[in-house]
Amino acid sequence: MIPLSVPPLLAAAVEIAFVLYVLAALPEPPRPPNTLRSVLRGIPATVADGLRLGGRDVLVRRVLLSAAAAGSALATIELLTPGRAAAFAGAPESGAMLFAALACAGFVCSGIGSHLAPLTARLAGSGERAVLVSLGTSASGLLLLSATAVTTGPVSMALAAAGYGLVYLGLGAAGPSENDLLHRRVPSAGRATALSVQSLALQLTGALTGLAVGILPPGPLPWLLGGTVLMAGALLWIHRSEPTAPNLAGSNQRAVARPADSRTLRSGMHPDLPRQEVR
Repeated sequence: MIPLSVPPLLAAAVEIAFVLYVLAALPEPPRPPNTLRSVLRGIPATVADGLRLGGRDVLVRRVLLSAAAAGSALATIELLTPGRAAAFAGAPESGAMLFAALACAGFVCSGIGSHLAPLTARLAGSGERAVLVSLGTSASGLLLLSATAVTTGPVSMALAAAGYGLVYLGLGAAGPSENDLLHRRVPSAGRATALSVQSLALQLTGALTGLAVGILPPGPLPWLLGGTVLMAGALLWIHRSEPTAPNLAGSNQRAVARPADSRTLRSGMHPDLPRQEVR
């Protein structure tokens, strides 16, 4: 064993303990058995059900579009930060170390944001206003990274680091409020479907943004793309939605487990933004 093997082994031990805890603390009620064929056959219908759910309700549609905007922001920051870290450090090896520290800081900022989500909602006056403030904060971080993309020096690097932290702080704060709104808006039969579509929106938009970032020339433009998309997602929450009937999903909604989210489109290094389970 080499010293570099210790962190992954510790992470594997933590994951095993987490899985055992989930199995012990979150028992599932008995369900009818499913076959692989029935599951695969139900995927298109499940996605269609989720899209219809978003089409019928403005608030649910905003949550799905906000997830798409978050996917664009995550793809931008996590595709571009390694190269920027290597350029600042002067070598790929030291740049990798710097990026590891930034990734750890992203975890911390995201966790702090999630912890501050209830306070943000109270200060903002509602969960919808909290999402607006949180996504706006995250977008301002990306715009700050865009503004400092062609400058060097301690001040520029400090502003870039602050922008990086703001991205994850805002996204971390937005997640719990979005899930709370989704929980109140969607009946229990359709929540798993809504979460699945939300995750698909995040990952699909992230993949498309990654392709666009690869086409754009180096400099502020790739960062500006992610910041602009995320700001558009924040502006969706300016007007409060009207209350609607509670049973929007219908009795035939298919409940499926959502696919594993990822805060990054790389190799799953980051988990998805901290989310409260919506049951």
